[in-house]
Amino acid sequence: MFYKIKNNILFRQYEGHGYITDNCEFGYRLLNDNQRYPGENFVSESGAVMLSRLTKSPRNIDEIILELMQIFVDVDYDVLKEDTMKFFQYFVDLGYLSSGETYQICEEQERVHESDDISETGAIVKEENCEKSWVSENDFLRSIHFDITSICNERCVHCYIPHKCKTKAIESKLFYRILEEGRKMNIIHVTLSGGEPLLHKDIIGFLRKCREFDLSVNVLSNLTLLNDKIISEMKKNSLLSVQTSLYSMDPVIHDSITKLKGSFEKTKNGILQLLSAGIPVQISCPIMKLNKDAFRDVIIWGRELNIAVAVEPVIFASYDHTGSNLSNRLSLEELEDALEQEFSEGYAKILQDAAKEKGSFTEESPICSVCRYSFCVSVEGNVFPCAGWQTNIVGDLKRQTVEEIWINSKKIKELRKIKRKEFIKCVSCEDKEYCTVCMMRNANENPEGNVFLINDFNCKVASIVHRKVEEFSRYK
Repeated sequence: MFYKIKNNILFRQYEGHGYITDNCEFGYRLLNDNQRYPGENFVSESGAVMLSRLTKSPRNIDEIILELMQIFVDVDYDVLKEDTMKFFQYFVDLGYLSSGETYQICEEQERVHESDDISETGAIVKEENCEKSWVSENDFLRSIHFDITSICNERCVHCYIPHKCKTKAIESKLFYRILEEGRKMNIIHVTLSGGEPLLHKDIIGFLRKCREFDLSVNVLSNLTLLNDKIISEMKKNSLLSVQTSLYSMDPVIHDSITKLKGSFEKTKNGILQLLSAGIPVQISCPIMKLNKDAFRDVIIWGRELNIAVAVEPVIFASYDHTGSNLSNRLSLEELEDALEQEFSEGYAKILQDAAKEKGSFTEESPICSVCRYSFCVSVEGNVFPCAGWQTNIVGDLKRQTVEEIWINSKKIKELRKIKRKEFIKCVSCEDKEYCTVCMMRNANENPEGNVFLINDFNCKVASIVHRKVEEFSRYK
């Protein structure tokens, strides 16, 4: 019998425990993808040792048992083989592993296996117990967002990165060092962004190293510089997906936003090339004054190609606190009209589902996930909490290691302690379930960078969204 870890599955072994998960939290899925995905699971020390013997290529059970016999020295061979095969089968049923009587059959079992009757096994550790005894805020750095270059060939009018700052690229040696340190801490995912990441001279090497480290990867790119060599490397990582921005199906409107003539055709062609290559892609379509009457066409085009389109009606302020890009932001009246168009495309249901989730938050809940599971790295090696909050430096990777910053940074510790109750005006707000309290947004929208100072505009947006959702639901 042969066993392998499925290509869309990530496994990490920790001291005393293990963690296995699919890539759904980090990758993009087709709109009609109704498959059941296994999610995440924690395993005990012995279970982690067993899973650590598996790779993305099929392995013979007898070879695996011979290796395990060197670790479980007091266990009879036949007993160990029976227990290991039973344990592996449990994860085959969950959809994490493939199995087969031959190497070829095992390799072909790359489909999600449905199983409604899943029994308990002693190798599983309940997640709630893990949270108390093992998983702590320091242990769970899952993701690193890299701005591998701030240089960009576009000059999008709404961009939160001031154009004067788009001048540098990360040193390749620094990137590889940070990636290696992160992998030793068992990170699962990286984002390669910018600027325009495809402008970095070593982009293919970066992608290759991420694949070699078995990392899930999101590439945020305008795709205007996509070529066959980049696509070829992207295809080799089944854990890789791409997000790109398309603002309108009218080339004039799209190019007026990017300030790069011909960018629409290049981005559109890049999307089609990725689809043809079988690389998962998602379209981002921020709504602003220039495309407020044209964004819906992007949603429709994406649906025709079975691509999800992420639409955001409120753009973020630039991180230099000038608010210079906000002249492109929708007025409240324009926002109402945009919501009407979005709701006709199913957006109201998404907001309702999100509101239900937010309704479960308490005053003691963390305000967000920044520096609890991830952080961002600038081209200079500075660490900041999340994309768009570059001015809040919490560490310097030219002088510190990833682990030192993650565990010892005072600023990170302070951010982790911030609870919802500290945003006093939000605690009793009737619109709070239709609002995302964002510290980065707050900081960027006032000169002092005060994370607790909420712009009244965003409060009015939440009120409008709440009202429009209720109206739409009432008259649907």
